[in-house]
Amino acid sequence: MADGTVLVCGLGALGQACLQRLVRFHVPIRCLDQQPPNWRDPELEAELAGQLTLGDMRRPHVLEQAGVVSSRAVLLLSSESTVNIEAALQARLLNPQAEIVVRSSSRQADLGALLEERLPGVAVVDPVLLCAGAIASALRPESIPASFEAHGQDFQIMEQSWVDRRLQRPLRAQLARPGDQPMLVTPRSLKPTPGGDDQPAWRRRRGWLRLARGLRQPPWLGRHSRPQQLAVAIVVSLAALGIQLFSSIGGWKQGVFVTLALLKGEYVDPVNLLLAGGGGVEGASGWLISGTLLYSLVGTLLTSALVAVILERLLRDRLGQAKPRLPRRGGRPILLVEGEALAGRVAQLLRREGRTVLSVGPRNAPADASLRFDDLNAVLTALDGRPARAVGLLSTDLLANLQTALSLQQRWPEARIAMLAHAFGAAEQLGDLLGGVAVISAVDLVADAMVATAFGERIEAILRLRATNLLQVRYRIRTHDTLCGQSIARLENGYAITVVSLLRPRLGRAISLPRHDTVVAAGDQLMVLATADSLRRIELGDATPPNSRLRLRFPSDGNPSRRFTAQQSLARWLGCAPGTVAPLLDGREQLTPPLDGDLCEPLIEELQRQGVHCQRVPT
Repeated sequence: MADGTVLVCGLGALGQACLQRLVRFHVPIRCLDQQPPNWRDPELEAELAGQLTLGDMRRPHVLEQAGVVSSRAVLLLSSESTVNIEAALQARLLNPQAEIVVRSSSRQADLGALLEERLPGVAVVDPVLLCAGAIASALRPESIPASFEAHGQDFQIMEQSWVDRRLQRPLRAQLARPGDQPMLVTPRSLKPTPGGDDQPAWRRRRGWLRLARGLRQPPWLGRHSRPQQLAVAIVVSLAALGIQLFSSIGGWKQGVFVTLALLKGEYVDPVNLLLAGGGGVEGASGWLISGTLLYSLVGTLLTSALVAVILERLLRDRLGQAKPRLPRRGGRPILLVEGEALAGRVAQLLRREGRTVLSVGPRNAPADASLRFDDLNAVLTALDGRPARAVGLLSTDLLANLQTALSLQQRWPEARIAMLAHAFGAAEQLGDLLGGVAVISAVDLVADAMVATAFGERIEAILRLRATNLLQVRYRIRTHDTLCGQSIARLENGYAITVVSLLRPRLGRAISLPRHDTVVAAGDQLMVLATADSLRRIELGDATPPNSRLRLRFPSDGNPSRRFTAQQSLARWLGCAPGTVAPLLDGREQLTPPLDGDLCEPLIEELQRQGVHCQRVPT
């Protein structure tokens, strides 16, 4: 029988960072390690005195002695991922109900995915890959601090003033500094227009039509450059025009044959076919001769280009990797040094935004970055004095990252530099000491995600904003959950989270930035942005109460039908039965129960249309 205990196995740097966060959740904690740990915090050691069990986490009797049978969650955080996976199987046999969080590596990614699929309640987390979102955020320009994906929709966080409240949602996390503009979450494909809600309806409809046309674009076409797209459009247009022109002589079948033959580079045979029904060369018109010659020249160029591409691919596969070449045009590139799987994930996130990414690393690394070099000197030679926009140093060697950061900072003073420090405790202070270098501690980032996963949430990504870890969390709402039955406004205002997307099984598609009056029900799936403190408040049920009321009065001589409509509106926004709000519309001045501020403004507008005098007052 579970007693609410959280068992942490493996008390290295990551294990102790997770313990520091678990203490704030006020849950019973037990620890397990093979040998006495080297405690980094004496206060943490004193608080957990007597809760440590020594032994091999893979042994059933050791796990039982540590209390795995009665634990609600088990964190397996050894630096050896194989040990963690073996211990996870033993823990699942001893406790089928516990949430099990397994620290893994990219080498066991396939095995981890299979375990998550076959064993419910087991979450396999790769700490290194979780840092990709934070590193990508540090390498982006100041205007777009973060970008992420939720339920197939791309979102971005921007620091700007309000433009269109339908397409923007304020970031609820307390990240603002005095004088800063608010940080807003908005879908990346739905770019707000300066007119906002005051635009004419026809202008808004035209914007939605442009969006619809963009959505119909084939995915394969969007992955190519503008010149390549233009070349494809020209070839298709020439083919359609040629079929129409050459069909006038011998029918559409002959037109198709002649057009395709000319575009393949041939000339004599298709022209003879056309002249056979038109009286020979003497009867041929000038447009026919010039038109077929033009088509044949275009076809020769196409055939030559195709042969060149095939030969280049064959020679590259036979003789080795071709020398990377930088694009002639475009913005300054972003450089990633080392990192292997992490660099591939960061490159993938950046390339989705259309940014040029260069990678330095082994040839067998993941090919998510199109331009890969063997060493840093090769990149500098290829750049030929062209500065990089940003540099990400992703090696596991802190001193190597530090040396490269200092040398590149001298070469490119204006470049943004992000450096990975796996277990460095004072990452932010080190970055200030180095003069603006973003130092990202993998341990601090991942500890928040591990603790959140232990309580049943799933962390999709970690964003780094203003020295704060912002977690992208996927919630599956169950009947007994704290969030079930509450409105979006109550969730955001009560727990300081930002609801980005809502997926309901019966709809089959996600709702981006759902309305504030939407009530969350069992079976729903939420994608939210939250800090570790917000998740702790959700776990403890510590919600901030609503801070507003409505002072309202319905005219005593008002229309009864309007009174009924106002009663329905109040019941819907207050989340109660219509009969319970009838006394609020008795003709005298009344105060509503406490409401969140996001619900007050739309409710006031709705009630005023129904003849109710109302205004917002603080609680």
